[in-house]
Amino acid sequence: MANAGRWTAGLAVLALAAGGCALGTGDDRRRAEELAAKQFPGQLTVVTARNLFPETSGSEVVFSLSGDPDAVVRLRVDADAGTCERQPCERKLAEAVDKGKSLGTAWRHLATAFQRCRHPIIAANWSLNEVWIEAAPTNANVKALLADVGECVQEWAKVRDGRGGLSVNLVEPVVAGKRPRGEPGQPTLLRMTESKLLAALSERSRFVAGYAVPEDPSEPPEVTARIFRPFAERQAFDKKVQAAVAGWLRANRPGASVGRVVGVWRLVPGTVDRQSGHVLFCEGQPKGEVCHGDQVVAVTVDPQGNPVGRLQVIEDVRDEKGTLRLPDDADGGQGTG
Repeated sequence: MANAGRWTAGLAVLALAAGGCALGTGDDRRRAEELAAKQFPGQLTVVTARNLFPETSGSEVVFSLSGDPDAVVRLRVDADAGTCERQPCERKLAEAVDKGKSLGTAWRHLATAFQRCRHPIIAANWSLNEVWIEAAPTNANVKALLADVGECVQEWAKVRDGRGGLSVNLVEPVVAGKRPRGEPGQPTLLRMTESKLLAALSERSRFVAGYAVPEDPSEPPEVTARIFRPFAERQAFDKKVQAAVAGWLRANRPGASVGRVVGVWRLVPGTVDRQSGHVLFCEGQPKGEVCHGDQVVAVTVDPQGNPVGRLQVIEDVRDEKGTLRLPDDADGGQGTG
């Protein structure tokens, strides 16, 4: 029993030594508050602090910014080392404040554009290049809905800084209604990007529209659509598609072996229940190797992974360097016209 006790105590000491972050954020938080009071007196208030797992020291301290209910200032502090991301903390705090102000302005541009076109944003990622809205696309309404959301994106593109597209996740009302709302007093960006919120909205499959914004923001953005599935569901879906294609190959290309599924999450234009893509295959079974394949079967499937319509073999889909080159006509583009 004595040996067991010494063994347990030893493990506890090792755990503390290896995982100093488990001791809390107190020192880091105090250091951040001292910096804020010195550099930005009366402007920054600590909202939260968390350990930087899996790192063994340091914390991320989050501030609200006086006069801006939307902005969030994030600072990574290591009080023991006396640095912030291995650089002088004064410099990193100044950069964090500038970035917080910039993102606050960017958020207002984005949120206002979507609010005006009656599709209020219910969540966003930290970079603000992906948002979530509440909508229920069907085959009957999907073209009009994507065109409508495209108008939101176009309005945003006219006033934003920088370039790049926007991914818009369309969340079913039953899922959106059950989402966590965060603390009312927290800055808007902290509530909208909160990990529990994003996790709740990602538990089920959802429709995702990707908008590519032209250089001329007066032109409507181009849009493609796909279905996002959680990992386990996606694995099961891919296996179903592979099995169906393997059965078809046995009847049509005896001896062929199936490789991986490529892009079968992409939606056929004008639908929410038809997905197109490719399944790689090899002639014969590679000895001791995975089939990478230089041929594909083009396939369209329903939401359960069952093929619908004609399957077609496309040969020579790799270039001289072995890079996969798939036909453009199966790219799953979801038009708005």
